[in-house]
Parts: sequence; C-alpha cells; structure tokens
Amino acid sequence: MAKTTASTARAKAEARATTATSKPIEDGMDKMAGYAGKFTDYAEGSVKALTETAAASTEVIREIGTRNMAFMTQAMEQSVELTQTLANLRDPREMFELQSSFAKSMFSAYTAELTAQTELCVNAWRSAAKPFIASSAT
Repeated sequence: MAKTTASTARAKAEARATTATSKPIEDGMDKMAGYAGKFTDYAEGSVKALTETAAASTEVIREIGTRNMAFMTQAMEQSVELTQTLANLRDPREMFELQSSFAKSMFSAYTAELTAQTELCVNAWRSAAKPFIASSAT
C-alpha cells in the first residue's frame, strides 16, 4: 500500500511539472499562431491594396494617354489651319499677329491641360496611397 501511495504522489508531482511546463508552451504557441494570423491578414490586405492601386493607376495612365492624344490632335489641327491661313496672307504684320495669337492660345491651352493632368495625377496618388495608409494606421 505504501508503494501505491508513493507511486500516486510521484505521478501527481510529475503531472504538475508537465502541466507547469506545457501550459506556457501552449500559450506561446497560441500567441505565435495569433501573430501568424495577423501577419497573414496584413499581407493579404497589402496584396489587395496593391492590386487595387495597380488597377487605378492603369486607368489614370490610360486617361492621361487619351488626353495627350486629344490635345496633340487638336494642336496639330489648329496648326495646320494657321499654316493654311498664313499661306494666303500678304501682310507681314497680320502674319505676326496671327502667329502671336496662336502662340498665346496654345500656351493657355497647354497650361490648362497640364494643370488638369497634374490634378489627375495628384488625385490618383492620393487614391493609391489610401489603402496603404489605412493598413499602416491599424
């Protein structure tokens, strides 16, 4: 009987030691799993944000290309019209006035288009940065 009591006491002591050791290990593993889950969520969110940003950037680049082509086409048409008009003129003063007026209008149109495209790019940058700023704030 003494042997059974000693065995039981020893078994209980070993069980306590095992429990005392395994509990912190289990807690540590749970924390590690939690961190891994958070990291996975963060990485998934970053990939999603990157994908959305790339799609938005593609649209902005496409729009800028379209705007550039439209602007250049219009400038070319106006330039051809001016050339045809200048070819029919005989007064040099009138030729200079037309050229000067054309240069002023083209500079104004170029400035307006450049301002619009700059605003488009700034807005695109803000939109592209939003997901990353939001994910880094959390």
